[in-house]
Amino acid sequence: MNMRRAWYQSVGCWLVIIGTLPTIAAEPGRADSRVQAPPVTAPNTAQAQIEKQGPLMTDQELFEAIDLTGKGLEAVKAAVGAGDLSGAKRALAAYLRARTTVPWWFDAHHPARDTKYSKQDADNTVAGKVQVVTIGYTFPQGNIDWFYNVTTARADLPDNAEWQWQLNRMDFWPNLGRAYWGTGDELYAQTWVKQLRSWVEHCPHPPKGSDQKAGSAWRTIETGIRMSGSWPDAYHRFLTSPAFTDDDIVLYLKSCIEQARYLRQYPTTGNWLTMEMSGLYTVGGLFPELKEAKDWRSYASGSLYAELNKQFLPDGAQVELTPGYHQVALDNILKIPALAQLFGRMNELPGDYVARTQSAFDYNLYLMTPDRNLPRFNDSWPVGVPQTLARASTLFPQRRDFAWIATNGQSGEPPAQTSHPFPYAGYFVMRSGWQPDANYLCFDAGPLGYGHVHQDKLNVVLWAYGREILFDGGGGSYEQSKWRSYATDTYSHNTVLVDNLPQRRQTKDREANVSRQPIDVHWTSTPIYDFAAGVYDDGYGKEDNRIVTHTRRVLFVKPDLFLVADTLTPKDNAPHTYQVRWHLLPTATKTDDANGMVTTADAGQSNLAVVPLLHDGLTVRTASAQTTPELLGWWVRKDMEPQYVPATTVLHTRQGTGVQQFLTLLVPLKPGAVNPVQHVTVLEPGKIAIDFADRPRQLVTYDLNPLGGMNIGRIPNP
Repeated sequence: MNMRRAWYQSVGCWLVIIGTLPTIAAEPGRADSRVQAPPVTAPNTAQAQIEKQGPLMTDQELFEAIDLTGKGLEAVKAAVGAGDLSGAKRALAAYLRARTTVPWWFDAHHPARDTKYSKQDADNTVAGKVQVVTIGYTFPQGNIDWFYNVTTARADLPDNAEWQWQLNRMDFWPNLGRAYWGTGDELYAQTWVKQLRSWVEHCPHPPKGSDQKAGSAWRTIETGIRMSGSWPDAYHRFLTSPAFTDDDIVLYLKSCIEQARYLRQYPTTGNWLTMEMSGLYTVGGLFPELKEAKDWRSYASGSLYAELNKQFLPDGAQVELTPGYHQVALDNILKIPALAQLFGRMNELPGDYVARTQSAFDYNLYLMTPDRNLPRFNDSWPVGVPQTLARASTLFPQRRDFAWIATNGQSGEPPAQTSHPFPYAGYFVMRSGWQPDANYLCFDAGPLGYGHVHQDKLNVVLWAYGREILFDGGGGSYEQSKWRSYATDTYSHNTVLVDNLPQRRQTKDREANVSRQPIDVHWTSTPIYDFAAGVYDDGYGKEDNRIVTHTRRVLFVKPDLFLVADTLTPKDNAPHTYQVRWHLLPTATKTDDANGMVTTADAGQSNLAVVPLLHDGLTVRTASAQTTPELLGWWVRKDMEPQYVPATTVLHTRQGTGVQQFLTLLVPLKPGAVNPVQHVTVLEPGKIAIDFADRPRQLVTYDLNPLGGMNIGRIPNP
């Protein structure tokens, strides 16, 4: 017996039908090229019987949990009163099959043959072939082991606890149900029932406390996701199938009760809480016959109503400062009024529940990039803003700017302002306009955030004429690897390293990393320019190693010149090495060795010139797809194939004692345009002249005070 099996048996969670972890071998015909484990042998019958547990709730406890005085439950009540629990279960199943008083998003009694589904994916589910966080695996004989993790079983994959956790979300069930409706093939129903029985029988909930550890089938986030989506969706698809027997319906209900009680007892915080509560509310809404249902709905809706003030800051940002999870939290909070309206229970919610979400949609609107997405700050991924604002324009019809984005300008009006500050989140958005080909920069001068954090203060990202070029990768997949470490640390962000040491802000006190007051950042926005200045004065390498203060100023002279000034002020007289990193998505670049200018060079697309203005003592180099002695020039993507994509890192390095200064001009280039900067001349400290090919000579002035002003203005040719 392996150690994982022994641990799960010790806490009451039992493996499904395998004895030992498989050895590694090749499997032909797999969707990707990774090595696949071979079939494993089933355990002997005695071992399988020992492991089979079933739901913890007894039949008697089930009927004690139901209010048997409800209309339609007369036969159930009579059978229970007569001590005929078998008859009571048959009557309960018949009641639930016939019940029409509680709707779902589709009518379980009228299967639609024209439903959209993937037959291939459904057939894969029948075969036990799953794809989780982009990694595929086929379970022998189609029998899913809910505790198996292919990433820990195979030496060629980095460990990723999310694989097993997300397996227990059953994301493949809704498609299986749609395929059943579309084809009428009972094999799909039989497969779902088999998997339902397998999970309930072999995954009884932990006897004490919540189980959030790696390898758990009962992490509360998965429990909430199951209860609000994949489980009720499949339940309603298969409700009328003969494969879904009376005993199976009772089994399903017992498990839902156990999972709802678990969510009620062990709520967490942050975006997890929103998923937990949407799951709890769903069970309470779908089974109002349960005595606890009203409490579950009240507790869930009340918790998330309170979170609208606690979890969302006054500028609309969710406290994790992670755009992807901002949307997760917002979507789950809004599930409750959507379900309440479906169930006819809007009167149970506070009257301003939905109204309180408006600022969260403002966040999406004003942080939106020209390609109608959100920056991948912290552990984030692409978020389609027009889709989110289509929902917002329905909830808030008076907001014509929401409608304008949602309809691509076909209705409504563009937002009243272009550039926008988020004084609590610490994001400062500078844009030339709202067109898809606009220039855009976002400066992140805020705190770490409540969760999913990266060590990247004063990071910037930039879209040049609508194209993302200066990027933040979003942290990659939640694996244990050098790639994940790189993607979440200062090394992969557009900010500064000191003595090759990354930033180190504390992460133990999560609430301390949330700003409940506006942060101390200077911000000015006019029709001509935007300006922001922020400071990083925490540790490098270690939290208490506060050897240097980094001040970054960003000036945007509209529509197409961005000036970034980095001032490094040491607290000692020792020499230090400072390195500014610029991470570019294109791998095609041109370097002007005479002045250190690096320009992306993708034909037919917009590009970006990275122009250092202070050359003395500066070294410039580029790296792409480098793996030794350190990772450089990579975009580490989250749950995508390929996961590691070559990019370009531009490194500006200087050494010395005392205050050191970097000054960098970022010039967006239209498709076909070349870098217009021809010559840079330092006239005196704080004053630089730039000769352009496409405009008059410009004078750059910058205050030597790290927080002072900057300017780019025309001067006559000498």
